[in-house]
Amino acid sequence: MDKERLQAEESLLARKFTPNVFRFFNRETPGTAYLRIGAKTNQGNVYTLHMDLSDFPVQQPKVFVTRMLKNKMGVDLDSPSASMHTLTSENGWTRICHYGTNSWTPNVSLYKVYVKCRLWLEMYETHLRTGKNIDYYLNHQH
Repeated sequence: MDKERLQAEESLLARKFTPNVFRFFNRETPGTAYLRIGAKTNQGNVYTLHMDLSDFPVQQPKVFVTRMLKNKMGVDLDSPSASMHTLTSENGWTRICHYGTNSWTPNVSLYKVYVKCRLWLEMYETHLRTGKNIDYYLNHQH
């Protein structure tokens, strides 16, 4: 991500959130940049999202919840699951599917990625209450 794009992303996030909600890391080292951003659900639970920006904006960022989430049955959400909208975990973190490869364009902002992940978290918490898979609530994007 070039400096101009980084400034645009940071400016947009600064308009949407207070400064303590997000932080960019390794901005000056190509291929290692990432964003940490807090997400508070309607139920009041707080999650930390880790967005790997190594190939952003050319490719969609990998997004992780910085802990291993479990489904309603207590099973780790650590592997690809179409019904739960997850991908292979890394670092012991659940990876969220947000934009499909075919629906991704370099014009998508990190804020839009955040919004999709925030929606995923709401559906995850609904899954914990109802037992219905996330796929019941969210459509797939290819």
